[in-house]
Amino acid sequence: MNNQKLLKKYANSFVSSIKPNIKSGYNISANIHPTNGRGATIEFEIVDSKKSKVSVVPAVESVNRTLATIEQRLIGGNIEGVTFAGTNVYMEGNRIVIIKGDDEHSSWDNRAARADVQKVISPKGEN
Repeated sequence: MNNQKLLKKYANSFVSSIKPNIKSGYNISANIHPTNGRGATIEFEIVDSKKSKVSVVPAVESVNRTLATIEQRLIGGNIEGVTFAGTNVYMEGNRIVIIKGDDEHSSWDNRAARADVQKVISPKGEN
């Protein structure tokens, strides 16, 4: 997935959907990792900052290549044999990593971003 306009729109929608659940004074930065193949990875990080920031790194050939280069503890060893499908959510420390294995528009639209936020937050009033 190398449609940077769609990836940025998804990232901005995710940030605006999760922002009301973040403590005042903190924001979310997004680092978009597009691929020349199927899928993409987006790292969201909770930061002590006045503004949210969305950035795009150069595209690589696959989601696997991205995961081999970013800091992550989800998959170790030879990552090349791993296949990603659907939406995969990985949380570590102050980061939320979204790994999607497909390019379907419906996986990257505003509705998908809101649904993905619901995977990581508790409904109000629940622990």
